[in-house]
Amino acid sequence: MSHVASPALALPPAVAQAAPNPANGPSARFFAEIGLAPGMRVLDVGCGNGDLSRLVARLVGPDGEVIAIDRSPEAMAMGHTAEAGLQAAPIRYRQADLAGALPELGRFDAIVGRRVLMYLPAAAATLARLAALGKPGAILAFQEHGRAGLPAGLGPLTLHRRLYDWLWDTVAAEGGDPGLALRLVDLMRAAGHGIEVARSEGVLLQPGEPSFLATLAQAMLPRMIERGVTSADALGLDTLADRLREEHRAAAGTIVWDLAFLVSARIARDA
Repeated sequence: MSHVASPALALPPAVAQAAPNPANGPSARFFAEIGLAPGMRVLDVGCGNGDLSRLVARLVGPDGEVIAIDRSPEAMAMGHTAEAGLQAAPIRYRQADLAGALPELGRFDAIVGRRVLMYLPAAAATLARLAALGKPGAILAFQEHGRAGLPAGLGPLTLHRRLYDWLWDTVAAEGGDPGLALRLVDLMRAAGHGIEVARSEGVLLQPGEPSFLATLAQAMLPRMIERGVTSADALGLDTLADRLREEHRAAAGTIVWDLAFLVSARIARDA
C-alpha cells in the first residue's frame, strides 16, 4: 500500500473477522456497476487482506485475472488463506509500495482500490502512475472515505463524535488526506479521465445491532497514542463498548457514521 500506516478505518484482518466493518458494505454494489466483465485483467491497489480482490475476482470470472498489491506482506498473507470461489479469477498477490517504483505488472483492463488514495500525500501523482498501467479506455475506480462532519443522529452523540474526530485526526497526523474523497472527481477530470459513476453512500449504525466501533478503537489505539491524538485513559477502552451502546440507545434511531464516496472513470486514451 502507501508509505503511511495501514488504513485507520479498515480493521486489521484478525480484528475484522470479529467485527465486520459496515464501511465495506457499499463495495459490492459499487464495483458490480462499473463495467467489470468476465475475462478482464484487474489491478487491486492497496489490497490488504484481499477482501475487495475476492469480490472483483468473482465479477471477472475464471477467465479473468486479479493482481493484488499491498505494502504489507502480513495483510496479504490473510488473502492467501481465503477462497474467492470456484467461479472466480485467480488472484496473484505482489508486495509493492505506492511511494516507490512499482514492479513490472503489465497492463490492465481495470484498476480499482478501496480506502487507499486517502492515505497518500500525493494522490494526483499516484493516479497518474496507476493510469499508465491501464489499457486505453480502462476502468479506474475507487471507494474512498472522507471527513464530513459526522456522525449524525437524533441525539447529541458526544462520544461517537469524539471517537470519529480521533480517528480522522490520526489519519491526518499519519500524512493522509481526510478531504481526498471530496476532491476525487476533480482529480480524475483534471487528468483527462471521463467520469462514469460518482456518488456517495452513508455508512449506518442501526439501533439494536452490534457496533464495530469499539473493536476499531482497540485496533487504532496504539496509533492514536503514537501520534498524540488521545490516550488510553481518555479512550477508556474497558467501558467504551458499553458507553457507545448506551449513547446509541439514548439517541433512539439510526446513526450516520461515515460516508463512502464511489467514483469510477475511464482512463484517458492518451494517458
